[in-house]
Amino acid sequence: MSSIDIRYTEKFPEPEFSSLQRSIFAEIERIPDELDSVLRSKKIDIDSRGQHQAPKHRFGAYDGEELVGWTYGWFEHNNVFYMANSGIKPTHRRKGVYTALLNVIRSYALEQGAWCIRSQHSVVNNAVIIAKLRAAFHITGLHQSGQMGTLVELTQHLSDKHEQMFRDRVMPYGIPKK
Repeated sequence: MSSIDIRYTEKFPEPEFSSLQRSIFAEIERIPDELDSVLRSKKIDIDSRGQHQAPKHRFGAYDGEELVGWTYGWFEHNNVFYMANSGIKPTHRRKGVYTALLNVIRSYALEQGAWCIRSQHSVVNNAVIIAKLRAAFHITGLHQSGQMGTLVELTQHLSDKHEQMFRDRVMPYGIPKK
């Protein structure tokens, strides 16, 4: 993994990024034609209203100048960083790239004043769920999405104080005290 460079970027190169994203999530994000037309019409409605979106913070994993992985997210209310989307090219998986991206996001979120990182994942995306559980994320909820099916919410607390509050208040019987 020594040749991989993680960099903050304003935008990923298009149309290459969209194509890469579609190929990586093809199995998880199969959208029936009927749902696709509904989602497209809603996007047009939202775009025409000029709805404000929080600024996206993007990090790319580059092998030389080739984008081989990415993650992006935004800050939600109350200084929570929402990690919205990540992916790694199959040729670069299981080589520490995702862990490097998680470490950079954690440092970046802390520098910006976040107290936790939150994300949601399809319950069939075991590779990411396991990687995040190994990186000290906790399962903090489930959500049903019309587009994605059942999603698991994962949260990483960025301070020992918040981690202990989580353990004491939310999971007093489920997680052993350290």
